[in-house]
Amino acid sequence: MLHLLYALALLLLLSGACAVLADTGNISPAALPLPLLSGAVAVLYLCGIPGLLRVGAVLVLLALAAVWVAALVKMRPAGVLTACKNALSVPGFVLFLGGAAFIWVLFFVQQPMFTQWDEFTAWGLAPKMMVERGAFYVADPVNLKASFTYPATSLFTFLFQPFGQWAEWACLAAVDTLALACLAAAAALPRDRWASGVLVFAAGFLLPFFFSATPTGSYATQYVNAMADLPMAMLFGGVLCLYFAVGRRKYAYWLTALPLAVLTLTKDICFAYGLIAAFVIGLDLLFAADKPLKKAFPQALLKAGALAVVVLAAFLSWGRYTAAVTPTADTAASVGSEGLSYGAVLVGGVKQLLGIGRTEKFAQIMSAMGSAFFTRRICLLGSGVLAVAAITLVAAAAWLAAGKGAPRRRVAAAYCGLAFCFAALYLFHLILYYYNFSDLEGLMLKDYDRYLAPYYQAWMLAMLCLLANGARERLAQLAVSGAAAVILAVYCWRGVPVAGFWSNADSLYTLRTDVQSHAETMNTVLDWPDRVLVISQGDDATRWYYYRYELTAQVVNGFGGIYIHQGETQDRWDGDFMNLVESESSTLYAYQTVCVPDTLVAYMAEKDCDYILIDRADNYLQDNFSPLFEGGLTNDMPPTLYHFEGADAAVPFTLAAVAERGVE
Repeated sequence: MLHLLYALALLLLLSGACAVLADTGNISPAALPLPLLSGAVAVLYLCGIPGLLRVGAVLVLLALAAVWVAALVKMRPAGVLTACKNALSVPGFVLFLGGAAFIWVLFFVQQPMFTQWDEFTAWGLAPKMMVERGAFYVADPVNLKASFTYPATSLFTFLFQPFGQWAEWACLAAVDTLALACLAAAAALPRDRWASGVLVFAAGFLLPFFFSATPTGSYATQYVNAMADLPMAMLFGGVLCLYFAVGRRKYAYWLTALPLAVLTLTKDICFAYGLIAAFVIGLDLLFAADKPLKKAFPQALLKAGALAVVVLAAFLSWGRYTAAVTPTADTAASVGSEGLSYGAVLVGGVKQLLGIGRTEKFAQIMSAMGSAFFTRRICLLGSGVLAVAAITLVAAAAWLAAGKGAPRRRVAAAYCGLAFCFAALYLFHLILYYYNFSDLEGLMLKDYDRYLAPYYQAWMLAMLCLLANGARERLAQLAVSGAAAVILAVYCWRGVPVAGFWSNADSLYTLRTDVQSHAETMNTVLDWPDRVLVISQGDDATRWYYYRYELTAQVVNGFGGIYIHQGETQDRWDGDFMNLVESESSTLYAYQTVCVPDTLVAYMAEKDCDYILIDRADNYLQDNFSPLFEGGLTNDMPPTLYHFEGADAAVPFTLAAVAERGVE
């Protein structure tokens, strides 16, 4: 309940600040939630670097409260009330505020949980650690397991739960609040065009479903997802929409720098997305200006260059910070198993694109990428070529709806700029598939739709925003209605999932809740400095990752292959989870670690482990490892935590905690 009350109070403070600033700055209140939320995240980021995240949260609250106090003094209560009434007459702002409140109440009632692997390995684990520890995860030794993620989504989560009590549903609601703020920027239209604002907001809300490849009959995770895909798409499109709403104003233009910096800190590829946004804004400043190109060029170069500097500063600052706090880790930017720099990858990739030293693997991936654009499903309409066709139709409608001169040049510049950058990004992903993936994953174009769908989504959102901005005549407003109606019709025709953010998903949580209940028992004994080896026989890594997420301790990685403990190793590689098998039955599990009792004890000592958790045993453990454990092992035993007494102890493993028997 505390999370819900805090979130609603924060939204109330934010909405009042938006109303007051919109009234004094003559800006649409719908355009302000995105830069204000991004500014709050920027404050948290700057405070997090010296380890003062909770101080940053207090500063954000004080800053929002200061806006209220200053407004009450200057405008009097009557003026503040009038500003709030005016803000509540703007559809984009009302939809943001009402939608965010609805999501928070809905998720509080439903208590949705994480369901995807990447949420447990990084995108859900990182904000959990940040909330619980009150520090950037890379600065805390126990949090290094999530260090490869970027901090933006974690900071948004921390903004809404800075008091140290973690709630997965609140993390999901925070991510959705960010998405709604981006949609509000797209719908920041004058009051007399409220219908267009509503339609753009509604169509934008459906875009994550429209540009998806969710299998029929499955649970749609578009708005129940802690990963960076939704924030990346929404922020990329939201930055452009925010610029289209306020960018021509002298000071308001720089509001775009705040979400642009946050976009850069969302994911590694977002460095490219940020530069693309700055490039497209620069094209608009150049070609949509009411002056000749020669006169517009210096200002366009200066402003777009300044935004590019913001992107570069955000990107480099995070790299320098992670390098500073993890001096023993390899924090250099590299790609693939060979550890090539991005520069070497780009140079090598361009050479192969030009046919210089092209390998057979590169030729095969290039052919697959070319074919995928026409055959691989990327949206509800089908392949990428159909997605581009749909975006082009919306852009054509926006061009026709816009007035002659600068408005039409704006649409043309935005569309052509985004099309050019999409082609470049497509080729960049071709190069990454060659350098950063195994042969099998590269040839199958692993996660193709996930990597490219955010760009399509943002591109369409920007075109819808331009269409609504230019739709002043009745016929043009019909075009906005038509575009939104088509998106809704296709969604209803081919895209309505059987379940999503609006429905409970208890059936997906059976295994989660089982591991969670066991982990709660173990956490009564464990603390963060403790090191635990988790063994779950027959596991495909799912239960191992769940424990890694749930346990308040450092879960030690296992090893794969054969381990010889007497001073040397043979056929051994570092892994994550382990299934322990004997050599003569090494085909028992898909993931094998040949291990005998002495090997297990030696490995525990080598990794300085304090505990071992036997989540699920089997006959091999029962028959061969029982003498090592107090009370012995049975193949049907409940999850049990043992303390490691040392290699020289008569009984190396003594009982520490026993959970109730759960799901098998």
